[in-house]
Amino acid sequence: MANALEIRLLGPFEVVDDGRRVPVSGSKRDALLAVLALHRGRLVEVDALVAALWDEDLPSSPRNAIQHHVTRLRAVLGRDAIGGSADGYALNAASVDVVEFEELLARARAALREGDARAGGDAADEALALWRGSALHGLTDTIWFLAEARRLEALRVDALEEQFEAALALGEHREVVSAIRRALDDQPFRERLWGQLMLALYRSGRQAEALDTFQEARRVLGDELGLEPGPELRQLQEAILMQDAGIAPVPAAGRRRGNLPAPSTSFVGREPELATVVALLRERRLVTLTGPPGVGKSRLALEAARALEGETPDGAWMVELARAGSDTDVARLLARAVGTRGSDTLERSVARLRDAEALVVLDASEHVLEATRAAAETLLRECPRVRLLVTSREVLHVTGEVRVPVEPLVTISQSDDEAPAVELFLERARAARPGFELGSDGAALVAEISRLLDGLPLGIEIAAARVNALGLHELLTIVQGRLDLLEDRPPSDAARSALGALVEWSYDVLHADEKALLHALAVHRGGASLPSLAAAAGAHGLDEATVTYLLGALVDKSIISVSFPADSSRYDVLDTVRAYVLERLESAGGLDAARQAHAEYFAALADEARYPLRGSAWSGWKARLDLEIDNLWAALEHVTARADGPLALRLGTGLAWYFVISERVSEGRRFVDRALAAADDGEPGAALVELLAFACYLRTEEGDFDSAVAAGERAIALATLGGDPKDALAQTALALALTERGEAERAGALAADAYGGLTAAGDDWTAASVALLRALVAARSGDAATVAEMAAAARRHAAAVGFAPFHIPALILDAWVAERRGDDDAAASAYTTALELSAAEGFPDHAAFALTALGLQALQRGDLRRAEELERRALAVANHVAETWAGAHARVALARVLHAGGDAETAAALLRGVCAWCEQPRTHEARESLFLALAGDPADAAAAALAELGSVPTPV
Repeated sequence: MANALEIRLLGPFEVVDDGRRVPVSGSKRDALLAVLALHRGRLVEVDALVAALWDEDLPSSPRNAIQHHVTRLRAVLGRDAIGGSADGYALNAASVDVVEFEELLARARAALREGDARAGGDAADEALALWRGSALHGLTDTIWFLAEARRLEALRVDALEEQFEAALALGEHREVVSAIRRALDDQPFRERLWGQLMLALYRSGRQAEALDTFQEARRVLGDELGLEPGPELRQLQEAILMQDAGIAPVPAAGRRRGNLPAPSTSFVGREPELATVVALLRERRLVTLTGPPGVGKSRLALEAARALEGETPDGAWMVELARAGSDTDVARLLARAVGTRGSDTLERSVARLRDAEALVVLDASEHVLEATRAAAETLLRECPRVRLLVTSREVLHVTGEVRVPVEPLVTISQSDDEAPAVELFLERARAARPGFELGSDGAALVAEISRLLDGLPLGIEIAAARVNALGLHELLTIVQGRLDLLEDRPPSDAARSALGALVEWSYDVLHADEKALLHALAVHRGGASLPSLAAAAGAHGLDEATVTYLLGALVDKSIISVSFPADSSRYDVLDTVRAYVLERLESAGGLDAARQAHAEYFAALADEARYPLRGSAWSGWKARLDLEIDNLWAALEHVTARADGPLALRLGTGLAWYFVISERVSEGRRFVDRALAAADDGEPGAALVELLAFACYLRTEEGDFDSAVAAGERAIALATLGGDPKDALAQTALALALTERGEAERAGALAADAYGGLTAAGDDWTAASVALLRALVAARSGDAATVAEMAAAARRHAAAVGFAPFHIPALILDAWVAERRGDDDAAASAYTTALELSAAEGFPDHAAFALTALGLQALQRGDLRRAEELERRALAVANHVAETWAGAHARVALARVLHAGGDAETAAALLRGVCAWCEQPRTHEARESLFLALAGDPADAAAAALAELGSVPTPV
């Protein structure tokens, strides 16, 4: 429990008791309380208190003066606030900002020392946030206080330097240049700040400015102190001149603190509800917003998350469960939202959030309520600092849940202000018809329209959009007429609501072409692109120009929404409207046909992506498929439900490599396995053989070797039936699986046979793939000659099709060969080139592996400073993609460097962390087999290194 009494010394002196400022009244009493606070509850001798408060200018009876001031302080703060004896006094049970600051600074230093730049930066941020001005401001200026103020100000600069260090490690070099310059204006003699500025400038592509900064530091230090820059600054200058890879920028991203979308419209009429939800979330861990469709639950949740975003260190995350096709999608969508991946997606999300202070919004959960309930219970149990905000038509019934019913907007104001419903109508009407104003009876008409629509924001927005074509009297007549039509319908009719009536009217007044386009959009999941809607509408005789016009009309009518990710338009429809449209489509017998057309379009998209993903256009196609992944899953679900083997096969073969290159191995395995389950074994064909080969590879990467071998054996059997017993991709995928299962002899023969069957006139991408896989098999057996040959072949074939990502593993293989041959220079050159290419192409695990290898080379040369810098950068890059094999490998290497430098305790802590991580259930990421083949299991390496440190005690 926090202490009620707070002493604030990092700025103007303040005493706060239970949230209220307490006037201590007296400069010496202020100073006395400050001295006791700075001693952290320890007894301070009376003589020390006298010296701190008066220097040489002592009162006539200083000990009596101290006792008098203590008595007065106890009268203000409470008798038990200050304990004492004849020897001295101590401040009891108080919270002191200086103490908290120094603890946070120590935590930041420890985290950075252990390679956790994210935690180090967060701790430094928290420490600096405690400062409100100059230390000990307003207190006495005795020698003791002046010295203490100087000490604290120096620690403040230390914290700034740790903050900058973390930012540089996280790839935030551009963001911190100005902040470092400001710090140097106040502290021009801090060499570490000069070095950080040089590094930030260099990594921002400003080499000349970085070198000019060194000369500026030399002038400042020489003119003012008569000193030359120290060895670290001189070494950094040399590294910049040489463009040393050890200081180059790496593909490390800044701290991702959530994924909340930007608002597209203003937030109107919910301010009291927003305050209630925010207050509850500050106190409780699970809040569920309930209410009917269209009442505004999602928008209220989004605004509450935005309000809390700034005080949630690890971010606010929106999980759009409207995209879930079934309960199984909940964990996948959660994992994608928080930026993790793996076979057990819920477990991976828990691992990502376990120590995080975050807010997770589970939006639109009513159609996947059981899975949402399970996910919520797991997050609440396993992630103690995570809060959940859920929107649903019904509560989850989870222990600790607080339900907040979201009521319709008030339609009639009790004051001169506009009612919230009228205010919302006006905002949206003015967007549809600029300059729209209410006439003499306009407010009453809008209030009546809003009342008939039950105050539901969605209905009000749809109605307001119609003022571009209708007057308020006509709009009221239409809304009233639609409701009158419902009077004769049975109460169970789903349309028997004001919102249903308005949605129905909005749908009915659309012409046939608009309805056809809306039908096509409704079967999409996660939005639709203009090309996919144009393709669907083409079956109804609509060309792209007409579709573009109709989309604009539907957006103007608030029937659909539009967003612009990656500079392209993307269209979607609200859940309430989608449900109604799908119901109408199904009742007309057209739903299955619409879903079939949707599946056929996305199967065609997979076909179209299949080969470009293996060439120079791979990154653009990957970005396009990233936007369509929910639609691709929806297409696969439809074709597997219909047992449509040909379409399932096209989806699987078209997308298998996409999942690999995207480093989404486990998701890719599930996708491929589902496609395989629907494929027709009676028609083997090359496509099915290829899909089985990818299944073999993906299962191998997940560590499921028996299942991988089974898929590979089946692929070769089907290839033999089809007249191609030496399908190279199938043979090599099986060879890798056999290698991992310990059948090296057969694996080697298969891999050699596979590559031997390829000709120069064949498929270069397949040849490059087979060469790399054969190199991995050879590396497992220590066959450096074959590794070198296959790495060169992979580069040659990859260059023929312009596929740069294959060059990265080939370079790492080259470096491994050079190391085994004792050619350290060639190895360093290959690792450096691999690092640069990894940064350019966006493969952080490979960059981290190369940095780790360069750091180990520096360790072998005895350059511990350089080795530690490289290993910390490797760890920062690996942390960009959360906890990975590359991160564990970098921690083992960093531990070896620290041990060599004499810091055995930190080294042991790092190694124990690796062992603990490796014991947890985990998944293998894409191309992890490459790292395992070349460097082995980090768990074994950590255990071996710990054995060398056996004399280091485990901290209690």
